Amino acid sequence: MNKRFGLNFSYVNSDLNLDKKLSLQQNAKPLKLVLDELSEKTGLQWKQVGAQIVLRSKLKKTSATEEQPQKLLQTIRGVVIDEESGSPIPGVTVQLRSVSPLKGTSTNVDGVFRFSSVPVGRHEMEFSGMGYKKVVLPQILLTAGKELVLSVAMTESVTDLQAVVITGSKDPQKSLNDLASVSARSFTVEETGRYAASFFDPARMALSLAGVTAGNDINNDIVIRGNSSKGLQWRLEGVEIINPNHFGEEGSSAGGVSMISSSMLSTSDFFTGAFPAEYGNALSGVFDLQFRKGNTEQKEYSFMVGLLGTEASMEGPFKKGGKSSYLVNYRYSTLSLLEKVGVSPWPDGFTPVYQDLAFNLNFPTAKAGTLSLFGIGGNSWQEAEAERDFSKWETLEDKFDRKATYNSGSVGLKHLLHLGGDTNVKNIISYSGNLVTDDIDSLTNSYETNVFGRDSYGNSAIRYSGMLNHKINPKNTIRTGAIVSLQRFDLSSLSYKSDIKRLSRILDAKGEAWNSEAYGQWKHRFNDRLSVNTGLHLSYFNLSESFNIEPRLGLNWWVSANEQLSFGAGLHSRLEPMAFYYAKNELPDGSVASSNSNLSPTQALHLVGGYERSFPKMVRLKAEAYYQHLFNVPVSKDPSINFSTLNTANAYMIYNRNYRGLINKGTGTNVGLELTLEKPLNNGYYFLVTSSIFDSQFENSKGRRFSTDFNSNFIGNLVSGKEWKTGTSGKNLLGLNTKLVYTGGRRYTPINFEKSLQEDYHTVYEDKINTLRTSPYYRLDLSMTYRINRPKLTHAIFLDIQNVTNRLNEQGKFYNADKNNIETITLAGMIPSVYYRIEF
Repeated sequence: MNKRFGLNFSYVNSDLNLDKKLSLQQNAKPLKLVLDELSEKTGLQWKQVGAQIVLRSKLKKTSATEEQPQKLLQTIRGVVIDEESGSPIPGVTVQLRSVSPLKGTSTNVDGVFRFSSVPVGRHEMEFSGMGYKKVVLPQILLTAGKELVLSVAMTESVTDLQAVVITGSKDPQKSLNDLASVSARSFTVEETGRYAASFFDPARMALSLAGVTAGNDINNDIVIRGNSSKGLQWRLEGVEIINPNHFGEEGSSAGGVSMISSSMLSTSDFFTGAFPAEYGNALSGVFDLQFRKGNTEQKEYSFMVGLLGTEASMEGPFKKGGKSSYLVNYRYSTLSLLEKVGVSPWPDGFTPVYQDLAFNLNFPTAKAGTLSLFGIGGNSWQEAEAERDFSKWETLEDKFDRKATYNSGSVGLKHLLHLGGDTNVKNIISYSGNLVTDDIDSLTNSYETNVFGRDSYGNSAIRYSGMLNHKINPKNTIRTGAIVSLQRFDLSSLSYKSDIKRLSRILDAKGEAWNSEAYGQWKHRFNDRLSVNTGLHLSYFNLSESFNIEPRLGLNWWVSANEQLSFGAGLHSRLEPMAFYYAKNELPDGSVASSNSNLSPTQALHLVGGYERSFPKMVRLKAEAYYQHLFNVPVSKDPSINFSTLNTANAYMIYNRNYRGLINKGTGTNVGLELTLEKPLNNGYYFLVTSSIFDSQFENSKGRRFSTDFNSNFIGNLVSGKEWKTGTSGKNLLGLNTKLVYTGGRRYTPINFEKSLQEDYHTVYEDKINTLRTSPYYRLDLSMTYRINRPKLTHAIFLDIQNVTNRLNEQGKFYNADKNNIETITLAGMIPSVYYRIEF
């Protein structure tokens, strides 16, 4: 076939970027040869269909109606602010480095940036600006069901006003509070769900960090550097709140289930010592939680159901095109729902029931700043009846009808106002309160009820918190503020005492107290490598008329680009639970031992020194040595009773028949060394190895030293995980996570068996407090996550198993007065939990 010809061609695949109708020019070559040459050059195959020549891709199927894989796309947007002043930074270069080709943009005059049509999955972003230290966010997770909205803080250089981009990068886990020098780190919402046995709870997540160990397997009680867990302060949106955990106890900072859903949280801070000057009324640690702001552009929803709870969230703008937004979450106990349909998954019918509500409403204005109304609230209760068959009763508790409740709520109104480019003012008015009740009736053999105990603890606080932050220049930032708290209490306890064989009024107190605080802080940066944070915190507590002056100091020195030395020091104080101030104990001889309503706050000197080194592939080594000297510690008035408030996690020591009231004449020490080797999630895997060697001691009023209950001497954690892309185009994610915990044995006191038999009561050798210890504690936890992305929709399945080997670790020993023997107390065995979550 040598004659000249002309042909038109059509294309099956529209993604070949050949948008013109091809026409073969006149050619002397045979038609078949011309088509074969064209096929070789273009990678296309040809086929004659009637009078038409059809070209198609060799890699594509021939059916023109075949559906091609659909890419799932979502939006990443946010704002970039100056770390010290909080002001937006315009002109920052923002790069999305995890896509090909690389995407880039810059922030506008309000510091805002946006990337549209980003494939779902893990991404890496880089932020760089003239005169600012580069920020890299590795492996952030973008899902199909929710937009990703970020707030990124950058640190200004102090060395060159004409500076180009600073080459070093900021640690993504550095504390959000720029005035923190040591013992502080930020944590993300994803970490609370990723770490095995975290159960989406910040407190349980923190158990993986250096110097932190569990007080109990069932609740989220955390012991920091050998301190009592009641020394921990919870904060929300910058103001102190009361214990935000279901099934809490009087004076405790913990509970069985957190009231704060991870759906509400933004990146937040956790401190373990030597806190900046703005933090008062905290002895061992601070959880500084921040709520997310609701999506200002579109409505989004999520629903999650699991063994521990069922929850629903919604967020979005109040009106289309507006800047105000809402974020609301409600949760209810799944175990209770199962019980209502006839399934009783909890032993002994003592099913835990709870519900909670959290919200954050934001109202930005053009000139008057931003108003926000935020809050959390919840109630929880457990109720059980004794079996109406006295032949099956083996212990005293078997004949109890009991109902315990815990109700807690915190709400605040916050106003944030920028005064010029480098000054902002924050004012918060808040209310926080709780009510703990415990009603116990004992049954006779004819099943008549008698009151055995009636407890009611009501505590609340109305607070004003004000702060002014001013960045004078790149080298100097000052922050000042005041906090005024009106604390009210209504405490009542009627309890049966076996030594006097009748009901006794342990507590009957109602009143109020004022705690006033003020602080000032100054951060000075000598250059990009050396900075110092100084501050002073003042407090006055009117009940004891105690005035505390607490200086604070922090130092950070980058010895090289990869090495940093740090130091922190300061005085700190913490009020004790009000039950300790007003409890009384009726003694068999008819006398009454009263507590001390003039107790002053417990105080502590914190000293911390740290070394940190960064290695390739984002691996980081950190070491911190610390010393804490505690003083003004409430201890027993009776020097023969070796009780200290450093040795209890709640206020229930007032029920001990040896309670004689308290005086501020005790001391204590915590000294230790912590090591952390960490690689955050990158290239599909992460690990965290922590170890702590420490010693925790307390002294009675006569100077006798004993180990605290929390003096396990050693803590070790190995946390790791791996993530794989699965599904078409790798749009789904499968993650496996593990955690191994090993600690030294728990302390306990030898039991005086003869005296226990005589008094029919658990009695110990007072001169041998905590001289015995259990076998070492160890536990293996596992978790699995699977995220499935669909257009505008994300499914997630979580399987979390605490103590997968079902090991029953020892907690100690106690005298069983019903059986007249000594029994071993064990902690919880395996605790499995399954969750299903959907976002859209």
